[in-house]
Amino acid sequence: MSSPATGPAPPGPAGGERGLVALVRNFLRTLSPRQAATVWAEDWIGMLVRPIPGFTGFGLRWMLYRVLFARLGGLPFIYKGVYFEHSYGIDAGSNLHVSAGAVLYGRGGLTIGDDVMIGHHATIYTSQHHWGLGPEIPMIRQGHVSAPVVIGDDVWIGAHAVVLPGVRIARGTVVAAGAVVNRDTAPYTIVGGVPARVIGERPRPAIEADTIRPPLFDEEGS
Repeated sequence: MSSPATGPAPPGPAGGERGLVALVRNFLRTLSPRQAATVWAEDWIGMLVRPIPGFTGFGLRWMLYRVLFARLGGLPFIYKGVYFEHSYGIDAGSNLHVSAGAVLYGRGGLTIGDDVMIGHHATIYTSQHHWGLGPEIPMIRQGHVSAPVVIGDDVWIGAHAVVLPGVRIARGTVVAAGAVVNRDTAPYTIVGGVPARVIGERPRPAIEADTIRPPLFDEEGS
């Protein structure tokens, strides 16, 4: 047993190398060749286009991510400093606006509807570390648990908000700044807090005339 003053001896170089190689091997084993190439491109090519300002930056980022995403509809406004991880798992609709500093993690599958706004430094996770296999296995070696996130049309996710894996954000939802969303939302609600809860509601759209069911009987009761 090592003395309290010195603590346990650090692992030797060989053990550290084996641990690093095992982690890299396990990571690559979970990816197809195309997914591995996407991860490489979003890091290295993304590093070049991520900080470019103005319309030049918007255009270059659009050209890159329309190739890397599973789908990217229309012309998005992806501001400088936005970071996408595992972008092969992101399916985004038209008119997407993502503000500076946001991080979107598509490893577990991220579906984004039309007309969605994502605020500064917001984070959306679709995967997290497994922690339930027992304390004898360090969490860093327990792998990941994936759970897709679905964001409906006309959603605004405020600055510094966090969306956790497995959440469905309904159409018309507003997520307040700094909220942590760990459960599904209802349409046209405003959620905020940690964990997020309903703090208000938005006006709902009027019922379209063609969706109103006709009466079962006419005025004469026939």
